[in-house]
Amino acid sequence: MFVQLLINTLIVGSGYGLIAMAFRLMYSVSPFFNLTLGAVAAIGAYVTFYLISSLGFNPASAIVLALAFSGLVAWSLEAFVYKPMRDNGSSAMVLLVASLGVYTIFEALIHLLFGAQYQTLGTINLSGQIDVWFAEIPLVQVITIVSNALIFIGLSWFLEHTFLGRQIRAVNDSATLSHIIGMNNSRLIMIVSVLAGLILGLAGILVGYDTGMEPTMGFNLLFKGMIGAIIGGMGSLSGAFLGAFFLAFAENLGVWVFASEWRDVVAFVIFITFLYFRPKGIFQKKVKN
Repeated sequence: MFVQLLINTLIVGSGYGLIAMAFRLMYSVSPFFNLTLGAVAAIGAYVTFYLISSLGFNPASAIVLALAFSGLVAWSLEAFVYKPMRDNGSSAMVLLVASLGVYTIFEALIHLLFGAQYQTLGTINLSGQIDVWFAEIPLVQVITIVSNALIFIGLSWFLEHTFLGRQIRAVNDSATLSHIIGMNNSRLIMIVSVLAGLILGLAGILVGYDTGMEPTMGFNLLFKGMIGAIIGGMGSLSGAFLGAFFLAFAENLGVWVFASEWRDVVAFVIFITFLYFRPKGIFQKKVKN
């Protein structure tokens, strides 16, 4: 039973990890709780569904186009919604409220176009099972685990060893100072928004293949990713990555001890507990202002 708990933690944590890393990456250059990131994840899943079911695209082409569209949506939101507001001096709270409004619009559009019922992306045969530790894991969940690991490794290398990555870390440390020394912060935010959009689109597509889609899926995914990032500490990508697994372990432990209905309750309790006792997170020594 404990082995199954660890496997479930790995599976669920990998899904949360994708969202947490995208949220943390975007927060590093645009420090407000951007709720429309959840809509971007949902858009990736629903665009894939539309391209395959309505336009007859093959799954591989549909996924590539959906990822590109997710990146474009994330870029467009930053370019035409948040950047003008930021240039006009809007506070993080105003941006948060604006993102809630934009998210609501996207959720309503998805509901209008696709209905409230669950949809599934079953056009690729990902139903195969892989034996791991005396347990069988569906192929789509293996892909989620591998994708999460590869994206974490790739982003870590990118942030540490590339000029653009070092610029992103400089903006994260001090946006004011980076602007003073001549960095184009707006350009960096645009680039990061595209990267975050690609990761979120992938997460939404994988969820669509694994458990299905509904119009509210974006907020649920983003909320769990945000909790993971806060638990780990908003100061590092690795904190968000590890915090997602901590949350997944606690949730699955709660399901094991109590029942599946307690999953979200456990997440809320952990979230509130960390905000009260350790707001800086497990792996962060200094909170970002």
